Amino acid sequence: MSSVDFFISGYPKSGTTALYHYLKDHPDVFLPDLKEPHFFSVDFPGARSVTSIIDYEKLYADATSNQLKGDASASVIHSSEAINHILEYAPQAKFIVLVREPVAAVRSFHCELLYNLNEDETDFETAWNLQSSREKGKKNPTNCKESALLQYATTFRYREQLPLFFQKLPEEQRLIFVFEEFFSDPRNAYLKVLDFLELKDDGRTDFPAVNMSKKLRFRSLASYHRQLVDSNIFFYRITKNMLSRLGIHPSHMLARLNLKKGYKQELSPQFYSELRKHFEPDIETVEQLLGHSIQAWRL
Repeated sequence: MSSVDFFISGYPKSGTTALYHYLKDHPDVFLPDLKEPHFFSVDFPGARSVTSIIDYEKLYADATSNQLKGDASASVIHSSEAINHILEYAPQAKFIVLVREPVAAVRSFHCELLYNLNEDETDFETAWNLQSSREKGKKNPTNCKESALLQYATTFRYREQLPLFFQKLPEEQRLIFVFEEFFSDPRNAYLKVLDFLELKDDGRTDFPAVNMSKKLRFRSLASYHRQLVDSNIFFYRITKNMLSRLGIHPSHMLARLNLKKGYKQELSPQFYSELRKHFEPDIETVEQLLGHSIQAWRL
């Protein structure tokens, strides 16, 4: 089987899910239903949905010979090992990276981790201040599958990750977008993606917002459902299979009912200033690599 052709490789909460959906509709692209297998991010073992090369390649079993195969694991860019493993597997693979103003990105990422139960500290400032303790294995959430994701500063450490990304990949194999610029003119940005991947324009003009920040209405309900799914007890498995045959999917229904869209946690002015100061070197790094000031990040 031929290897994967391209990776939407990061960053979390920076538009990777939207681009995944846009490209998934392109007739000459195959992206698996499992958006983020995290197969190559071996330093994040708890995040990996697929752990063997056989199972990974099975994700692409339905791809046709004329389709480019893609992987949208947003951990690739902040994994210390993923890119090296990918280049061993697929030396000619292309990489698309989206970067977002880091304070907005990290705040949204905290919301995402709360929603998927990998985080249990609802106040972001408290969660940020817990990073040192959690790195030592203390105060990690019971349901967290990968504690490394709780290192918020490390996840969005543009100052180190992006220079390495540029060093490891020649220009023809990398494409980087600023989130705020991409979605200010998504049609033009999408055409640049297609040109980079050497794909024909499929005429797409609709670019809806995808994977907006969200919040659980009832965390206890989501936690109980997670335990039920993970236990995979016989009664649950049989009931789920019977309902699925009838076209009824309780998990999807529960997720929709327990969802509050557009949630955005407010930050105190002092904490916001602290974050801005922390991420200033990261902003400067992106601007230096791209060769221009990012006005949307300087407001």
